[in-house]
Amino acid sequence: MNNKKNDIHHQENIGNPRHLKMPERLWKLVTKAAKNNRSIHDYIITIIENDLIKRKMLKKAERKKFLSKR
Repeated sequence: MNNKKNDIHHQENIGNPRHLKMPERLWKLVTKAAKNNRSIHDYIITIIENDLIKRKMLKKAERKKFLSKR
């Protein structure tokens, strides 16, 4: 029974937005660097995934698939 509660809680958290605080100067640089990406969010996800792949904590096949920019 307890396992079902954890599964439901996990499913609810998958779509929850996360907040990230950073200095204004850094945010402006990220915004500028993300111009070629679909969104700043996608850019940040890509950076994190690249680091996790480099550290062998995430497989390339597990990378989030983004829709192409039109």
